[in-house]
Amino acid sequence: MVGVLALRGFSLFLGAFTLVGLIGELRGRTTDVSLWWIDLRDLPAMLKIGLLGALSGLLVLWAIREAPGRRLRQTTAMACAVFALLAVRDSARFVAVSGGGLVHSSLPVPFSLFVAVALTILAVGTLRVRAPVAGRRRRTWLGMAAAVVAWAAVFPLAQMFFFGTTDYRRPADAAVIFGARVYASGAPSPLLADRIRTGVELYKVGLAPKLIMSGGHGADGFNEARVMRDVAVADGVDPTAILVDPAGVTTEATVANAMALLAPNSGVAPRVMAVSQAYHLPRVQLSFATAGIDVLTVPAADPMPIGEMPVLVAREVPAFWVYYLRVCLG
Repeated sequence: MVGVLALRGFSLFLGAFTLVGLIGELRGRTTDVSLWWIDLRDLPAMLKIGLLGALSGLLVLWAIREAPGRRLRQTTAMACAVFALLAVRDSARFVAVSGGGLVHSSLPVPFSLFVAVALTILAVGTLRVRAPVAGRRRRTWLGMAAAVVAWAAVFPLAQMFFFGTTDYRRPADAAVIFGARVYASGAPSPLLADRIRTGVELYKVGLAPKLIMSGGHGADGFNEARVMRDVAVADGVDPTAILVDPAGVTTEATVANAMALLAPNSGVAPRVMAVSQAYHLPRVQLSFATAGIDVLTVPAADPMPIGEMPVLVAREVPAFWVYYLRVCLG
């Protein structure tokens, strides 16, 4: 029973997540929803949207029907199997790209492989599901709701763990460095120091001719962006190569201000790298997607463990969903 509820919860979660994302994509609010779990960019747009729409609809229907009919079970299983094969293709592509040095992953296995396994299990499960035992409908729905909540927590954590830790650095017009706390002494916190250090590295190796330092006024009286600029200049960055955004008080504000600084009148989308910690980068990607930018994310190198990291990671889970729903439906 628990296994069936977990499968139905996963089916409902993935179907609803994809449907909401498709709404955002059709409204022009996000660049490509399928990239969160599968890469279909090589398919014609209408075919891609049709396939994702059909899969998500089948997943939701199979999850909420108390006794799915044979045709629904077979069709859902076939759709899951097709997407599992596409996820295997993604895994092979990722290994090839990673081996070619275009991306740098700290993990030996790509997220797509886990997606392929999950869809394969779901394909088998859809064929074997049985109607709930009489008198247990309430318990079934409560259990499925709990499973959906659990998957909703696992998904952003997986994005942080896989997507967030993957380094997509390559030549760009600029690198946007996101602000963090500055201590009362005027020194950047370890999180911020790591972000600045990574941005300076991108500049020094010639991948980012410009650095955008973005942050707001902290509780200790310092503006994060100005402290970031001063640290970067002291580390050898030409002051003329630094653009300062002193009003980057939120992730969304940083993205909007960075775009205004880079291309105020050209109308041409710049190529941008974004630097922050791995836990923050999925939400960064969402914010850039809203601006129509397929950003290249670069995780800040954290040589020393940071004590508050578990709290920061836990806080990002609801923050991710607030941003996702705002982007797609807001």
